[in-house]
Amino acid sequence: MFDDYFSYWDDLPEDGGFTLFGAVHIIWLLLITGTVIAGCIFYKRKTKKSRERILRRLAVLMLVMSVYKDAVLTITGHMQLQYLPLQLCGMAVIIEIIYAFFQSVFLGELMCIACLPGAAAALIFPDWTRYPVINYISLHGFIMHGLLILIPCMLMCAGDFLPKLRHIYIVIGFFAVIVPILMIINHYWDTNFMFLMRPSRGSPFLPAYERYGYAGYLAVYGAVALLMILAMYGVAYIFTHKYTGHQGEGLEKS
Repeated sequence: MFDDYFSYWDDLPEDGGFTLFGAVHIIWLLLITGTVIAGCIFYKRKTKKSRERILRRLAVLMLVMSVYKDAVLTITGHMQLQYLPLQLCGMAVIIEIIYAFFQSVFLGELMCIACLPGAAAALIFPDWTRYPVINYISLHGFIMHGLLILIPCMLMCAGDFLPKLRHIYIVIGFFAVIVPILMIINHYWDTNFMFLMRPSRGSPFLPAYERYGYAGYLAVYGAVALLMILAMYGVAYIFTHKYTGHQGEGLEKS
């Protein structure tokens, strides 16, 4: 069972991983969904001080997991440029860890509107299907992305942070700055950060890439990203105002 725990993808058989939307994948999605729901209920019932402790402990857990993964990759000789925290979810880990200790509207908006759906998309269309369940990369992928969803959901459920549409410029501005930088890095380093060069295997954008080419892929990718941002603000509004009973409480009172 643990024979392939430290194995890298090129040491594994072609059929050694799990299937997209197969039994293993669905079970992980159900476990993460249940954990997020239970975590939100548990977190909301705690006092403000207790919630701060929970948030910081989860942040420390994310930091330890990141260090552990990088240490294993380095020791086994598999650390590469692609593992730098320049994917959206890699940046999300940094954003959420910093937010746990230094709350700000800027970090909160990015965390809830950009990081949360990015992590959800990564779980629905994982790019680590080549790895078996009992493998450090596979376990890290599911657990870390689950945490990236759990933290903003808990904050919104408890009313500790509520995204506001008038702050959409933060999210748009973030991508307007980071995307050109990553495209330059991808070009010179031959990387694929934020999948700006090509979609991953199993990505829903793969048909657009194959049919319309690179330019068409970027156009579809960008349009869907913008729609997702707007949709997240809509979901956040409905969730925080209709179901949690919060009417503007949280980090920012105005």
